[in-house]
Amino acid sequence: MNLVYIDESGNTGLNLKDSHQPVFLLAAMILPESKWFSLEELFLNTARKYFGDPLPTPFEIQAKDLKSGRGVFKNLTLAKQLSFRDDMLKLLLDNKIAVIYMRIIKSKFAAFCDEQYGPGIKVNPYIMALPFVCMEVDHYLQQSGSDQLGMFIFDEQKETLDDAERSLRTLRLDSRSILKTTNIIEKGFFIDSSKSFALQLVDIAAYYIRKYEENELGLRVSDIDKQTFDKITKLASISIGSNVGDILE
Repeated sequence: MNLVYIDESGNTGLNLKDSHQPVFLLAAMILPESKWFSLEELFLNTARKYFGDPLPTPFEIQAKDLKSGRGVFKNLTLAKQLSFRDDMLKLLLDNKIAVIYMRIIKSKFAAFCDEQYGPGIKVNPYIMALPFVCMEVDHYLQQSGSDQLGMFIFDEQKETLDDAERSLRTLRLDSRSILKTTNIIEKGFFIDSSKSFALQLVDIAAYYIRKYEENELGLRVSDIDKQTFDKITKLASISIGSNVGDILE
């Protein structure tokens, strides 16, 4: 069994003209059950190095807080914040955790929606990206072995819960659907990200993958974010179909 944790970065909902977040990215981290306990222990031990033992309560790692030095990071120096960031990405690399993702360029997606659905009709990029990410995850699992099944886990604080569940059900059960999944089982499960180390980990990965993709598109990215790109390129190299690409290109 594989637990597939889903999170996004650059989500501005139906606002597709946000100049500060021009790219939406949806990421799926595929965590084999055999690695779950060891990765949790490594995550917690790494966190304790920076925040002490026991960890503060409540304790939740979010990329936006890491980037701005807020939340649990407010008492860390910049050097320690960056060191923590690198240690989190290294956890994924050292444990060969696959991360599959899809980017959507919002300006192109807005034009796509106008052309396909008519002026003024908008679709949340999350809903557009999810079926494609699901298909790539399913393909990854099939290549890993016919007995490799996956179960999706989402952050429960999403305004798209019903749509996400509907997409998973359609891909799995609807015989009329062109897109089909064979190795994804059950319904999606929605949990509080503050109680899931894995959702927190994929949140960090999604943010820096988005920054990497923005840089690839020639968009402005800070030098501090560029420091992660050597790890991001290595992370992509261990993931089959890691970049689904831009559906509008």
